[in-house]
Amino acid sequence: MRTQISCPNCGTPYTAEVHQVIDVGRHPELKAALLGGQLNVAVCPNCGAAGQLASALVYHDPADELFMVYVPQELNMDQMQREQYIGQLTRQVVDNTPAEQRRAYMFQPMTMFTMQSLLEKVLETEGITKEMIERQQKQAELLNTLITADKDVADVLIEERADEIDEVFFAMLRQYVEAASQLNDDKQLLPLVNLQARLMTETETGRRLEKQQVALHKLNQDAKAAGGLTPGLLLEHVLKYQDDPALVSVLGQVGIQALTYEFFTGLTEEIDRLEAAGDEAAVARLSEIRTELLQLQEEIQDQTRQILGEAEAALAEILEAEDRKAALRTHAEQLDDAFMYVLAAEISRAQQSEDEERLSQLTSLRDLIVEELESQTPPEIRFLNRLVSAESDEDVEALIEKNKGLISPELITVIDALREQTESSGQAELNERLLNVRRLLNAELV
Repeated sequence: MRTQISCPNCGTPYTAEVHQVIDVGRHPELKAALLGGQLNVAVCPNCGAAGQLASALVYHDPADELFMVYVPQELNMDQMQREQYIGQLTRQVVDNTPAEQRRAYMFQPMTMFTMQSLLEKVLETEGITKEMIERQQKQAELLNTLITADKDVADVLIEERADEIDEVFFAMLRQYVEAASQLNDDKQLLPLVNLQARLMTETETGRRLEKQQVALHKLNQDAKAAGGLTPGLLLEHVLKYQDDPALVSVLGQVGIQALTYEFFTGLTEEIDRLEAAGDEAAVARLSEIRTELLQLQEEIQDQTRQILGEAEAALAEILEAEDRKAALRTHAEQLDDAFMYVLAAEISRAQQSEDEERLSQLTSLRDLIVEELESQTPPEIRFLNRLVSAESDEDVEALIEKNKGLISPELITVIDALREQTESSGQAELNERLLNVRRLLNAELV
């Protein structure tokens, strides 16, 4: 709902969107907004001052049977008012849930006394415990201290709190570096880059990550030169780092598509060769690597089967729904690559079996998904997609002529970012199309 508020900074009255009910089953995007600190945030249109609005919340996640209520102390409600208010919001959730989906837990919501406790409970459903949150808070505090600390203080902190400088810590540091880089803030970027370089050489985790980065970069380079990652190429790199099981596991995860019969045949032949040479230590080492990589392959295959199974179930539910547009919104989080793969496979199967009725249902659903996705995509990105899909320069120029209001330096920046991705992933044809579109757009800007 929308509510009228006054800016505490400049006094300007304006309306803001307030969500009091977070029903994850119906609106999964609200969970992400809550965890990202973006829910019920008001921004003054006059001075730009932003702040969190004090509002009662009902949180419902049917998948985890989690039902919570939170009423901020700032609302100054007495016990009777609180109970009535909670009852109204709870009833709203229950009434919007089909009778056959109602469960006993929905009639006994947990009362959370702070927003922090509510967030911690939500994070637990993501496998994130309170202890993990506290550790990350300490790591964030350590990182902010190291950024500004002089060398002597940094030396002591790095030694005394070495156990906190792990993969999560380096991920935080990378986010800081990327943010400063995007803002072109050299004053912030330089100390961050220097700290990252220092920790890469002076900490155990840093040295391990640096070794991984070097190995993965070399694998990527060799795969590009060979026109793709082959089982033989992956085997070559696995044998090169066979004394580092953790790194071999990373190589296996990155090159999972190359863990084929050919790869394992080559690995077995190498084990047989070493066994004939009497190198028992190497045989034991590579035999263990083979077992772990076979297990990794099996786990990935199981995950793939599970993901595809869930996508197939979601597709069946959507097709059976009376309101398919509403069903798509309900399954919004599942409309990923796996879902589209299953949908495309079902369309192909219907075409081969000449099942015209099912083919019509599936193609209509595909068109509806495209329509929904396009409606959520900024007009500039839709414009860019049409430009890249255009068959000729004449078509591109015609689109540019009709959409001059969407052309800006920011759009060129988006294209440059996309070109970096397509170049690194070896998508030469798409990269060439983007380069051509950039040239024509740049000419229009000039």
